[in-house]
Amino acid sequence: MSQTSVRPRARRVSGLAALLAATALVLTGCGASGLDAESAAAADGVVIEHGHGSTTITEKPKRIVALGWMTPDIVAALGENPVGIEEVWGAGESGYQPWFEEFVTAEYGETPEIIPYAEEGPNYEAIKELEPDLILGLYTGISDIEYERLSEIAPTVPYIEAPWDPSTWEDMTRTVGAAMWENEKAEELVSETEELVTSLADAHPEFDGKSFVWGLTLNEGGTDLGVYLEYDPRVRITESLGFESTSAMDSFLATAEGDNWYTGVSLENLYDVDAELFAAWGASVAEGEYTVQNKVVSRWQPIEAGSYVIYANDAEASAISAPTVLSLQYILPTYVEDLAAALAGEPTIAG
Repeated sequence: MSQTSVRPRARRVSGLAALLAATALVLTGCGASGLDAESAAAADGVVIEHGHGSTTITEKPKRIVALGWMTPDIVAALGENPVGIEEVWGAGESGYQPWFEEFVTAEYGETPEIIPYAEEGPNYEAIKELEPDLILGLYTGISDIEYERLSEIAPTVPYIEAPWDPSTWEDMTRTVGAAMWENEKAEELVSETEELVTSLADAHPEFDGKSFVWGLTLNEGGTDLGVYLEYDPRVRITESLGFESTSAMDSFLATAEGDNWYTGVSLENLYDVDAELFAAWGASVAEGEYTVQNKVVSRWQPIEAGSYVIYANDAEASAISAPTVLSLQYILPTYVEDLAAALAGEPTIAG
């Protein structure tokens, strides 16, 4: 097996602040603050249908509380620094995910208030003190009762279809754009990001048609390898770069329980899973090394060929697990570089 590259990650400058500043200049003067004609004409404001009913936003919001994953990125990219956010997985010592902190510092000169953790549900008092005119929490599990209490503070948009289901990053960008009366700018951001993905795929024709599995590292003594399903963001992003999901995906789907976006493959059946590449995330570099050194896993096609990428860095794993127009700018160049190296037999375990 090829020697694995194990290395810490340095922060990378995304350059998205300059890109979005240019986009904002182009959009200035487009009318209705970026609102499309249909929404601008709606006498009662913008109406967002969601998992708890519908929310009407009667004027363009300026003080937005962004709860959970992904939403803060989109709000900032669309032209408003959130007045408050929650600390989420992948945040550094500062409490902010690195790409978000970098962007809002460059674009707005300051970071939002971090809403203190509450034992049960949202911190209503802290949110109320921020005097929001809109609360967004599309990637959350906000319950009926929590939605009602938040709506007493400000118009609230929770998850759209189901708890902890963000849909695609494109749809989420468009939904937040509609709520912020910034439909046109949202479309611009989606297009710019899709162009980035396309350009990276075009630069790596060797990705085209290569089969892959996205999964998790093994816990010590584990007998199942966790794998993600076709609708998981990690899988979708990798497919958009030219790869093809393993032919075993149908069997993955058949064994998944409920609405889970992942399942497990027994190690005794691992050799039946065809894949030329394995990408995964784990709790630590040591866990990644334990996985690839396992006597069964080590003989599985992509591991034996050295064609694997394992992220044990929370920020990198978070950036691709919950992709946004900001996090994709941050992670994709690195991810593509690591994928190309893996296909050349140069694996990576990054912590």
